[in-house]
Amino acid sequence: MEKLPVIEMSELRNCVVEIDSYQDVLSVIDMDAASIEAGMLENEASSSPVRMQALVMIMVLQGEAKISLDYVSYTIAANCFITIMPVHVCQVAEISPDFKCKLIFVKKSFIDDYHIDRRSPSMANFMLIRKNPCTEFSPEETKHIGRYFQLMREKVRMRTHSFHKEVVQNSFITFLLELGNIMMGKKESLTRPTLTRKEEILSEFLQLLFTHVRDRHNVSFYAEKLFITPQYLSLTLKEQTGKSANKWIDDALMVEAKVLLKTPRITVQQVADQLNFSDQSTFGKFFKKQTGVSPMEYRKS
Repeated sequence: MEKLPVIEMSELRNCVVEIDSYQDVLSVIDMDAASIEAGMLENEASSSPVRMQALVMIMVLQGEAKISLDYVSYTIAANCFITIMPVHVCQVAEISPDFKCKLIFVKKSFIDDYHIDRRSPSMANFMLIRKNPCTEFSPEETKHIGRYFQLMREKVRMRTHSFHKEVVQNSFITFLLELGNIMMGKKESLTRPTLTRKEEILSEFLQLLFTHVRDRHNVSFYAEKLFITPQYLSLTLKEQTGKSANKWIDDALMVEAKVLLKTPRITVQQVADQLNFSDQSTFGKFFKKQTGVSPMEYRKS
């Protein structure tokens, strides 16, 4: 994987017309050609290939732009919906003077904190979106999804709400459900991804990981299932995603641990047992190394 600049939320603030942000982990943003070009002048990396430190979803309202994702060029125009994942290499080439868009910038920590069940994800859909990041909507679909952009913005602004975090999370999930409904209707028209061997390894590894992470923590288990060496698996994952196999396993374990720790009536010992740690102390040391707090401290937060 190339050592590319990584764009943080703070850097995007130079490129916006309007922004509403929840704790800098979820932001609803309006941009236009003038604001984007002004941001590029302040940050030279913005006009060069970069990776986003988040999931970014963009709805183009008017105008055109030429961008590249994983070095494949796209011309995006009104009613085009773009999904940029952290694994994508992205670059802006040209923007028309009348270009306007809305986007949502969501950090992984926000998604993880919602405790979405990831044990049976459709990795085929992950690869499908990666290979088809730009989707054309009808004007009616653009208007429909625009209402959910606005709904999320309204929830982010409700800063005095007693359950602010929860209403923001639920508005994001509602947005994803409405977006998913539109995408499901277009699935047959999308190009079925032709995966390289390394992309196949990534896809197959992730399916195995989400199935077995609670009881299998060693890289050799996954490598054996894929008929490759642990070293080659880790190298392939590092090239494809920037994370080693051990890091993928640790991160997936942390998601499972956080889900279980927020589940009422389950003790820390039971969490350790369900995640196949030898004892509660070993689990506690692992958890604190990853988060900086003990499992009990996390549970109380």
